[in-house]
Amino acid sequence: MDAEVRIPKVGKTAWHWVLEALMILVSVGLAFGVAEYRESRANHELASRVLRSLQQEVEHNLATLEPWTSFSATFRQELARADTSNSGQSAILVYLAARPPLPTGATLDRPIVRRGAWDAALSTGALRLIDYDVVAALSDIYQMQDGYGVVVGRLTTAMHGASAFDPASRVAVVRQASAELSELAYAEKLLIDLYRKHLPAIRAAARGK
Repeated sequence: MDAEVRIPKVGKTAWHWVLEALMILVSVGLAFGVAEYRESRANHELASRVLRSLQQEVEHNLATLEPWTSFSATFRQELARADTSNSGQSAILVYLAARPPLPTGATLDRPIVRRGAWDAALSTGALRLIDYDVVAALSDIYQMQDGYGVVVGRLTTAMHGASAFDPASRVAVVRQASAELSELAYAEKLLIDLYRKHLPAIRAAARGK
């Protein structure tokens, strides 16, 4: 009977364990690196989309508001010198008589400025992907837009309230409307100046420069 030959099993050496550990670390590191690269690329693409949307919104608002500056200035002057001596005339009639022709293509008394892109960037947290100075410029713009909206709201309320249709209140309401128009014209100028001031930086950021 032949003698059975047994080959002793050799366990893994310390070098084998080191190699396996290194391979695991490299694999994990590569996986994290790929995931981080994909996230960085996705964030960059999102930031570009957000900046393009914000640029388009600011450009739209500037183009919308510019034709109204001369209208508001003329309206303010006409209403300030409007005749309120007719005791049977209501403030709304004085207001409408003093109003100059609306800008070409306008269908409302006041322009509507957009803020959808800004609100979307705020609600999704996308602003964290944009350069701080650009965010500060945008915040400057939209804060002024909010102030402009407040003035528009006050004027609208004054001219749509019951007092505007009551001849006995005509003098007070016309004075209030005149004051609101003065503030509105000033707010429009400030807002247009901000659009023009910050648009170059917003455009540059949207181009990735």
